[in-house]
Amino acid sequence: MTDLQSRVLSFVGEPAKRLVEQFFDTDGPFAATTFDTLPDNDRDRFTTTDLLAVTLLDVALPPPSVRSLLKTDADKFSDLLAAVPDDVDLWNVSDEDLAHAEALYWALRVLPKVGRTRASKLMARKRPRLIPVVDSVIIEALNLGDDSWVALRACLSDPGVRDSIEACRPDNAPTSSISTLRLLDAAVWIRCSQSRHAKIARRNVGIST
Repeated sequence: MTDLQSRVLSFVGEPAKRLVEQFFDTDGPFAATTFDTLPDNDRDRFTTTDLLAVTLLDVALPPPSVRSLLKTDADKFSDLLAAVPDDVDLWNVSDEDLAHAEALYWALRVLPKVGRTRASKLMARKRPRLIPVVDSVIIEALNLGDDSWVALRACLSDPGVRDSIEACRPDNAPTSSISTLRLLDAAVWIRCSQSRHAKIARRNVGIST
């Protein structure tokens, strides 16, 4: 078992299901399923709804980046997005398709104020089965380097690890709308975030930190 697999498993055991259930409660303070299910999620084009969706994960894009995505360079980003499959899970993706995803990622990174976190959240909105959300909380908790997609692909290639993640799926996070990657993101983030709401969620299940 790799270090990354051990870290993943440490966040999806008990009481992960009760924590994740709070995260996906649409009456609660978190993004819940709304990030994934907001309508107008065009397969191959970034839309205003995508920009709204990422604000639910506490990021916003500056005006020049918004104009580039929606108008100035919209066709370029549409072509890049179209090359990235939407029906493949990260653990099954080919090197070729992952390279297409990386091309989109680096094109996004060129935009003003779009770093690793913003790029990953935009891409996770469009390709939730393939692209994980990677922010400072996730990076630190899972000890991810610059090769996070490759590392997570190897980690999740183990069916046992995926089964353990799925075991913490609550009823309010159906597989029809919440991918395994998103489930993992929620489990790690709510366990490790120092936000006020995450701390309250942990106290609700008896975790004092």
